[in-house]
Amino acid sequence: MTIAVAVLALPEAAYAAANGSYAEWSRSGSSGAWQATGTPAAGFPVAQVASNASTVAVPSGANTFLGPQTPPGQAYGSSQGRTYLNVSTATGFDTSTTTVTFDSATPAKNWAFVIGDLDADTLTISATDGDGDPVSPADLGFQGAFNYCAYAPKPAGCTGPGPFTDLPTWSADTSTLVGNTLDTFGAAAWFQPTTAIKTLTLRFSRLIGAPVYQLWLAAKAVPVVVPVAGVTETCPAAVNLHTADGTPIVGGDGKPITTTTGPDGTATFDAVADGTYQLHMPKPTCGKTVKDPYYTIVVDTSKGPVKVPAGTFVLDVPELANTGQHTARLLVAGAIILVSGAVLVVAGRRRTR
Repeated sequence: MTIAVAVLALPEAAYAAANGSYAEWSRSGSSGAWQATGTPAAGFPVAQVASNASTVAVPSGANTFLGPQTPPGQAYGSSQGRTYLNVSTATGFDTSTTTVTFDSATPAKNWAFVIGDLDADTLTISATDGDGDPVSPADLGFQGAFNYCAYAPKPAGCTGPGPFTDLPTWSADTSTLVGNTLDTFGAAAWFQPTTAIKTLTLRFSRLIGAPVYQLWLAAKAVPVVVPVAGVTETCPAAVNLHTADGTPIVGGDGKPITTTTGPDGTATFDAVADGTYQLHMPKPTCGKTVKDPYYTIVVDTSKGPVKVPAGTFVLDVPELANTGQHTARLLVAGAIILVSGAVLVVAGRRRTR
């Protein structure tokens, strides 16, 4: 096994917007007993969500999103086209409780959660750390309130000409976001925790109407580009993402994270969080062998995308696979042996005369 380290950055201009990623969510359950699963980036702990809300939806992110000029958009890029959670109150407009439990404690930096559509309602936020101890409101890392409808491009879900000036208020004393009791568009707030988080609990209550709130998870993440030599259209190669100790990393769908080479012979992981990882290339089904199936990389998102050096992963044709050349070599070798044997026999007979 070769243990090498790659921290090679691609040109910054080529990936200027690829500085972060938002969670893609899957949802199951029914009213009062919802579950959702997602992660913003490969290598970031998977979030398991449980909620007693009457409704939990997973919009596509096409019409409502955090644009690139919003405060979280400047840090993590646009969420357009990425799903988010839409969470209501509980049955009878009672307070709903939604708990996000991460598979392991999150990093203490480089990720965020964003609350949207917080206007005619309140949201009390609490958390525990990796040891199960309460996290202080200060360590939740409140970054400020903003209105995503006030930024270009304006999401299609922002109805009317505006002005989109409504903002929620953060009370650190009660760890609560408070809306202004008007039903508006785009009122939002964002947080970047400054300590590791194991659970995040959101208690949502209405002030008027039948409100819902939006939840996005974002993390710093960059592409990892893996060129593979020797692949063909009929013999592609897969590359798996493992932890540093070789344990396969799973995504929000519970399946191991893997990618496959494209027509140019390159396999790309679109969004990988900070950390040390082992890349593993299993033997392809076409019969070729892998020159060296393991390679270790360090992802530092502050340095940009990671590109594995060319020649690190190579598919070789086994000697026996080239049957024509191999057979010819065997025939030549056999002929030489036969001729040599005949010469020795003749020479031996002459000596015995």
